[in-house]
Amino acid sequence: MVISTMSRKANFPLRSLKLGINDLLVYVSLIAILALGVTVRLLPLKWGIYLDEFDPYIQYKGAQYIVENGFSAWYTWFDPTRWAPWGTDQSTAGLPGVPFAGAAVFLLLNFLGISVPLFDVVVFFPVFAGGVIIILGYFLGKELVNRGVGLLTSLILAIDSTAIQRTSLGFFDTESVGMIGMLIALVFFVKSLKGRTVPYAVVSGLGLALMAISWRAFLYTINFLALYVVVMVLLGRWNRRMTTSFAIVSSITLFAVAATPAYGFSTLISPYTIGAYVAFLVCIVRALAEGIPDPKKRTKFTIGVVASVLVVVGALTLSGVFGDITGKFLAIVNPFSRTDEGVRTVGEQFPSTWSQFFSTYRSLILLLPVGILYALRRLSDEAIFITLLAITALYGAGSFVRLLILVAPAVAIASGYALSSIIATVRPVLKHELDRKSKASLLGKYYGFFTIALIAATIVPVVADSPGIRYADRPAMIVSASTGMRQEIPDWIEALAWMRDNIPQDAIVGCWWDYGYWINVMANKSVIDDNATINGTQIVQVAKAFLNNESVSLEIFRAMNVSYVVVYEPFTRVSTNPPLALPPWYILGDFEKSTAMMVWAGYNSTDYISPVTINLGGVLYSYPLPAGPKAANATLYQLLFYPYRDAYNQTLGIRIPAPQHYQLVYISPSNGWVMIYKINYP
Repeated sequence: MVISTMSRKANFPLRSLKLGINDLLVYVSLIAILALGVTVRLLPLKWGIYLDEFDPYIQYKGAQYIVENGFSAWYTWFDPTRWAPWGTDQSTAGLPGVPFAGAAVFLLLNFLGISVPLFDVVVFFPVFAGGVIIILGYFLGKELVNRGVGLLTSLILAIDSTAIQRTSLGFFDTESVGMIGMLIALVFFVKSLKGRTVPYAVVSGLGLALMAISWRAFLYTINFLALYVVVMVLLGRWNRRMTTSFAIVSSITLFAVAATPAYGFSTLISPYTIGAYVAFLVCIVRALAEGIPDPKKRTKFTIGVVASVLVVVGALTLSGVFGDITGKFLAIVNPFSRTDEGVRTVGEQFPSTWSQFFSTYRSLILLLPVGILYALRRLSDEAIFITLLAITALYGAGSFVRLLILVAPAVAIASGYALSSIIATVRPVLKHELDRKSKASLLGKYYGFFTIALIAATIVPVVADSPGIRYADRPAMIVSASTGMRQEIPDWIEALAWMRDNIPQDAIVGCWWDYGYWINVMANKSVIDDNATINGTQIVQVAKAFLNNESVSLEIFRAMNVSYVVVYEPFTRVSTNPPLALPPWYILGDFEKSTAMMVWAGYNSTDYISPVTINLGGVLYSYPLPAGPKAANATLYQLLFYPYRDAYNQTLGIRIPAPQHYQLVYISPSNGWVMIYKINYP
């Protein structure tokens, strides 16, 4: 591999001073970028110390359980309050990495005599993780290209909207630990191919193991490294370091996978990990080919055997010998196979769009293919790594919007590589065109101006109009009542406090799965479903309960021992006499989510929702609202529209009868968005 190094000539004072200044500028720039990234991630602090989104709440609950019972207790933890009345084996339902990290930091601080509540530790942990990710991004860019690209990588990670979202204040979830592990794995894998193979490979393997026990996206990283190894062998770039390094990295990772109950031994031989074995086998084949003295015969033997291995393993995988690829993993590999209800209805599992890429990276996304083209022309080891990283990250993120965070380092490195290559290409042209006499005086001006202009035109729009910075300046979702607005809306906080204090401890609460974690962790109540969506059968039953009449819903909820039902709709008031409010489709409440319920239940949305012409201030609007007999009988709609049923009947001609056996016991005082009903079974 080509390694960018500084000159090792004699240490003249002036030259040493210049090198020292360059180093100082790099470090000052990195510190400034780090300060920017941390500051942006702390912007939600103005609204208070809260966990953000939904998944971080269950991670916090896991950390709390570990602090109270010990790390080993995780592996035998059965939680009866989730997916009631059956309960959940938490050790197989979730990964231990994130709660382990939160608990470890909390215990370390206590050991050092620093008393901080566990809740505060996990809220601030993602900000710390974001800072580490920014620094690791610098080292990855530096290792693959140069320090300039390293700084660009760290800058992109500092302001990237997906990276900010997943490592901002309160987002205590898989990416905050997983991205650290991934970048450690990539940085030290590249370093292991240049020297000190064994120690660097061990660090790389530990990084990928950390990612594996924290984030299932480790499957991308281990298969990416496997792909890189296979491509390098096919291109004749194999060496013994590569075999040693990959063997160490994959062995450590797969050991961690086998020791994690959520994966188990079955994952060791599965279509998800078979790529690692193929890559190692390819390396062994290439090592055996060393015994063939003729280079041409050696190449033919290697390519022939490797091609045969790939064909056989591919055929066995497609035939299901190693198991089936299902759910969201199948959607990533094949974006057209979105048959799973969870994949089709969960927003973070939707495909990404071109506008999402361009709005985040602007001109950098245009430079990315340029960087790939330059890399394909040069085909250095680093260039091949960059090309495969960019292509695979874009493909994965294009299939699955939550994986957009993987694109940030790939875009930064590939576009940085393009900038470096363009500048290197233009410099000799400038030298050639300038007159020899004037070259010395003008070259620096022309070249310096061109370099600054190119870099500024590329980076300034990304920084100046970063959607990531705009996104960060908002409160936690629970503070804005799950609206994403930049204001405090206390409906959910009020409702959770009421549930905690007024619903009996042994009661089971029914709701749509989006709010399961909040109710389970913050209200400390048992729920029949939650954001993990691990029991599709139960979700289907909940959907049918909400979309059918009371007799059906009562039968389903009785089977689950449900005592209370929680519904949520961020209504927009349009009149006060009579009180009329409309469900806003730009914010997803339970009415909007009822279309997802219909997907789960296998119902037709046109049987429940139709455009209705309404007159607002003399202007006619066609607005999707409940319509038809099935909508009128749907238990969910009766619960949601109960406070406004008279206005809907008188003003819009939409009759939604009041529920008979569901008693409204609470409505959030701020806006009336969260309603809690007690079931009075007949």
